[in-house]
Amino acid sequence: MSKLSAGCGPRARAARALCCGALLVAAPGLSAQPEHGRPDDEPNQQSGVVPVIEEHRERSSFLEGSKLVLRPRSYLLDRNRDSGNDSVGLALGGALAYQSGWWLDRLRFAATGYTSQKLYGPSDKDGTLLFKPGQESFSVLGEANVTLRLAEDTGIRLGRQRLELPYLGSHDIRMVPNTFEALAIGNVADTGLAYMAGYVDRIKRKNDDDFVSMSEAAGAVGSDEGLGFAGARYKTAAGANLGAIYQHSFETFSTLYATAEYPFVLDDDTTLKAFLQYTDQGSHGDALIGDFDTSMVSAKLELRRGLWAWRLAASSTDDEKGIQKPYGNPANYLSVIVDDFDRAGEEAWLAGLSYDFQRVGAGDLSLFANVVSGDTPDSGSSASPDETEYDLTLDYRLRERWAEGLWVRVRGAYIDQDEDLGGDDFFDFRIILNYEFDLL
Repeated sequence: MSKLSAGCGPRARAARALCCGALLVAAPGLSAQPEHGRPDDEPNQQSGVVPVIEEHRERSSFLEGSKLVLRPRSYLLDRNRDSGNDSVGLALGGALAYQSGWWLDRLRFAATGYTSQKLYGPSDKDGTLLFKPGQESFSVLGEANVTLRLAEDTGIRLGRQRLELPYLGSHDIRMVPNTFEALAIGNVADTGLAYMAGYVDRIKRKNDDDFVSMSEAAGAVGSDEGLGFAGARYKTAAGANLGAIYQHSFETFSTLYATAEYPFVLDDDTTLKAFLQYTDQGSHGDALIGDFDTSMVSAKLELRRGLWAWRLAASSTDDEKGIQKPYGNPANYLSVIVDDFDRAGEEAWLAGLSYDFQRVGAGDLSLFANVVSGDTPDSGSSASPDETEYDLTLDYRLRERWAEGLWVRVRGAYIDQDEDLGGDDFFDFRIILNYEFDLL
């Protein structure tokens, strides 16, 4: 399944927190994800948790704290294959998000409507995931929830909501994110111990307006099973981080994910950061999507000096089955624009660099590039084409007058696959425009 960020700049990330329906319940910071606002955010490497935290300030009253945010979005995706069917679509839409202040300092309400309207999308070039199957426009009330503050740093959220957990999240890479009908409880802790636990009944996928059971989304058509999860992390003031989360899709499969990261400050302008992650998955119960057991390990080194950044990463996936990601947020440092490089038996490496041009004209300009190569078995049940993906992303965030909050992202990816095993080379080109402004 192909992917691309729809947008999470500094202001857009604030609206993203708003759309989560609460600024209290915090996801456990299993973070190996790029820091917010960094110019080389790669949305597909969602191995971390984006906490939805309450700012340390006096909380506003119900009406005084109410916010209404409009976030228009436009998205062009054009995928040109050598031999297979092309995919192309141009969409206009976005989100309208409401969040109340705190009633009696205990309750907060939120709701977000999303829409993706087709401007162009031939029926014979489906597959962009911008629209429903058949290139059909859609609108949906993706979020509608209430948050109850249980204590100063602990809350519970119930209803339609966004989650940002490894293998369980919004995966906001098209016009509309995944959202969930769920109950979640968690605490706020910038450092030290944080936790989150909950139950998820149904998911609305990014190119759909219906909520379906978690087991059906995993591939068990006609089933009606949910998912339970629990996770925790411990983060030091120096930035070291340890975290783990367990997700149990009833009668289907389970996922255990763990991560560790540690920064080494080499001088005032240079930091080396080491990342490590492990995923273990296996079927259980009635094994509604089949009997399997698989795992993946991934590691990354990232050197940042001034306006430059360089990174190297590698991953290895068990040869029995590829990593399952039916609920969004693939967790692999090698997950890039199009592919996740976590197929059965895949050994992969990544090399990348980033540069922040800072202020150019009316905005901030940055770019980042990655090359990822994956080698898979040439024979047997796990055989698939070897491939190499070449990516380039250019971001321009305008900062002046009416254009404040406008983010233009241009992305290109060339995928070179082994044609001897049925591969199909293709070029993937995207232009995404995000805008955001307050109505209240």
